[in-house]
Amino acid sequence: MKKKILLGIFLALISVVILTSCGGEKEKEKEAVSTEAQASGGHMNIALYWFGETLDPALDWDGWTLTRAAVGETLVTVDENLQLVGQLADSWENVDETTWKFHIRQGVTFQNGNPLTPEAVKSSIERTVKMNERGESALKLASIEVDGEYVVIKTKEPYGAFLANISDPMFIIVDTSADTSKFKETPICTGPYMVTSFKPATSFEAVAYENYWGGKPALDSITVFDIEDDNTRALSLQSGDVDMAQGIRAGDIALFTDNKDYIVKSTTGTRIEFLVMNTVKSSLSDKNLRLAINSAVDYDTIAKVVGGGAVPAKAPFPASAPYGYDELNKQTFDLEKTKNLLTEAGYKDTNNDGYVDKDGKNLEINVYGTAGGNTRANSTIAELLESQLKTAGIKANIKIAENLDEIKKNGEFDLLFQNWQTVSTGDSQWFLDNAFKTDGSGNYGKYSNQQLDDLINKLATTFDVKERQKITKEASQIIIDEGYGTYIVSQANVNVSNNKVENMGNFPIDYYFLKADTKINK
Repeated sequence: MKKKILLGIFLALISVVILTSCGGEKEKEKEAVSTEAQASGGHMNIALYWFGETLDPALDWDGWTLTRAAVGETLVTVDENLQLVGQLADSWENVDETTWKFHIRQGVTFQNGNPLTPEAVKSSIERTVKMNERGESALKLASIEVDGEYVVIKTKEPYGAFLANISDPMFIIVDTSADTSKFKETPICTGPYMVTSFKPATSFEAVAYENYWGGKPALDSITVFDIEDDNTRALSLQSGDVDMAQGIRAGDIALFTDNKDYIVKSTTGTRIEFLVMNTVKSSLSDKNLRLAINSAVDYDTIAKVVGGGAVPAKAPFPASAPYGYDELNKQTFDLEKTKNLLTEAGYKDTNNDGYVDKDGKNLEINVYGTAGGNTRANSTIAELLESQLKTAGIKANIKIAENLDEIKKNGEFDLLFQNWQTVSTGDSQWFLDNAFKTDGSGNYGKYSNQQLDDLINKLATTFDVKERQKITKEASQIIIDEGYGTYIVSQANVNVSNNKVENMGNFPIDYYFLKADTKINK
């Protein structure tokens, strides 16, 4: 990216823009930042590891950028303990299996000064459901009605994941009475910071909204950079070009630990790096081969080499999620088991070339990944995987492509690198629905198991939290037993700042980062 080449110069220019481009009196009123406030809190430069294409939360996954930068808010949110807590709704009630009643927090205003009303909430949610293809399936919305200070939402059917799903950043509440055509660049939300300008795939500027319902934000203004290259993000911290960065990767953490100039915060995340197994157009339609591969992977060694707080996954949900991880019969490294399973599948090394074969053909596995995104092939993991499968007599061909859309669509792979946020809304159903249900939109391995489908469907009508956790545990065991994927590591969420920063956020779910009380001491 151009900004990475000239980041220092760009930051200098940004500071000039902040000082000189405030615009007319109307723009000053919209920003709602007084001269006195600007003189107190200071400015912070922040690096994220990914931007959406726009800043309109109703589009695709673009809302994630706004929650990371404390711009947008939802009715409920997920805290550091993966618990759902109120945000723009200060209370709610599950009236019956298809009815939810939310009390809208009083005294909240949008960043243009307009009051947050139940009518505004209704309009914003309806807009997202209309514009985002995920919106309908996330809520199964039948209707939204206003009842005084309440919003009453009815679903088309009982749906236990509803409350968790409405915390998804695509349901950030925006002021639809404003000019929504500008929301791709400058959305009007309710958060501590309001966007004033946006350069796609590069950066955006935001200023404090001093009438924020949670109290005056600690900073006066922020510049948020999209720095997707891991090394560049770390170098930007070292050079002082940014004050705080999200998603510092394992290989760079040592640059900042045990260094008084930096603050490092780490927590076990809910994002899993795993491999999808093609159960239709591949030799991996044979369950024994899938299980053989899973027994050939040395999960502990891979996690140790990856480092940076990474832990072996061995299951579809990490130990940090409340789904009975310690009670599962997880994937384990066992070369003897691999040998026996390969034999059962009819594979032996008949010509002593180091690889098992069947009918005169070696067992070769094509493993696809990309350099970035949620199909990113971690180079360390890829190298270790290739070596470990070779030890087991399986030839793995690692293939890095720029785009895997057609490969995924046509099933032209054996194994596929994936990097998913498995508990993206503090609940398991979204991941299970998408990645494992027979007709799931992200079920690239074409898994189809009636017992598993039944459990996932059961989640929809189960509202008790403990029972949902029990169902998820049962589903996880089926996924492991059937060899539906290889669950390699759960990466730590590592955020780093310079030592002038206070109250940097660090959450298991990585679409939260900057907080209203995050500040910098100059």
